[in-house]
Amino acid sequence: MAKQTRQLQVKGVDGVRGKGHSYEHHESYDDSLLPDAAELSKLKELDPTIIDWIKLRAEKEQDNRLEFNSKKISLIEKNTQRGFRIDVYTVTCALVVILSGMGLSCFLIHSGQVVVGSVFAGGTIILAANSFLNFRKVKENKKPNS
Repeated sequence: MAKQTRQLQVKGVDGVRGKGHSYEHHESYDDSLLPDAAELSKLKELDPTIIDWIKLRAEKEQDNRLEFNSKKISLIEKNTQRGFRIDVYTVTCALVVILSGMGLSCFLIHSGQVVVGSVFAGGTIILAANSFLNFRKVKENKKPNS
């Protein structure tokens, strides 16, 4: 039913840098569920009931492909939702850490340690800005190469 053809061509090439080889590779894969008409007529000569059996098999194969595709789509949707939840949790935790740092720096300034409180607040602001600016860049770099 599924027909595959593979063709590999090798040519000798003379170039500026010398002699070499050029490779050409062609592959085609016919993923048809039913054989072509000539093959069906030959099969019908062997067994008259084979056409019904092939139709039944093709229907089952199509149903399985559709089920597989719907499962794959649902897994992708779940993965996307999970990624979104993780992003929301990450931003929320970063916000809590930033607010805690700013609260601590405010406490230090009110306690009379103005220099330490100001340095701590400045460090917190720089860390927060750096974290939020690099948030997407880190996520994009971790993508697997497809």
